[in-house]
Amino acid sequence: FDQDPSRKFLHKQIGYNYRLTNIQASLGLAQLKRINEFIKIRRRNAKKYNHLLNDIEGIILPPEASYAKNVYWMYSILIEKEKFGINRNNLIKILNEKYKIETRPFFVPIHQQPAFSSQYKGENYPIAERLSNMGINLPSGNTLTERQVEIVADAIREIAQN
Repeated sequence: FDQDPSRKFLHKQIGYNYRLTNIQASLGLAQLKRINEFIKIRRRNAKKYNHLLNDIEGIILPPEASYAKNVYWMYSILIEKEKFGINRNNLIKILNEKYKIETRPFFVPIHQQPAFSSQYKGENYPIAERLSNMGINLPSGNTLTERQVEIVADAIREIAQN
C-alpha cells in the first residue's frame, strides 16, 4: 500500500500472500460453521439500512437481483453529489469527525492502481471510475446491532437535511 493516508488502497506493486497458519485455519473453520447466522445478521441489517435510507435524495441503495442472494459482505451505497448536497468524501469526513462513525470509500479501480499502470496505460473505464468516486461502505460487521444501524442512518439523514 501507499503510505500516504490520503491515497489509501492504492497498490504500488503486485503482491501475494498465500500463507495461512493452523490457528487462522481453525478460526476460519469455526467461523464457517456460523456462516448462516452471519448472513442472517448482515441481511437483517441491510434490510434495516434499506428501510431507513430509501427516501433520502441522492442515495442509491445496493441492488439485489431476483436470482441472487446478497450476503452484504459490505453494505455499500452510492452518493449523488448533486442530489445529496455533498460528495462521498465529505460525507465520510463528516461521519467520522462529527459522529465518530467509520466508513470507507469503494476500492480504487484496477486500471488506476499504480501496480497495473503499464497494463492499463491511457485506458479509461468511466463506469468503474464513477462507482469508485461515488461509493461508500457503511458499517456492516456481524456484531453491528440494529440500534447501531439506526444511529448511522440517523447521522446520514441529518447530514442530508443540512
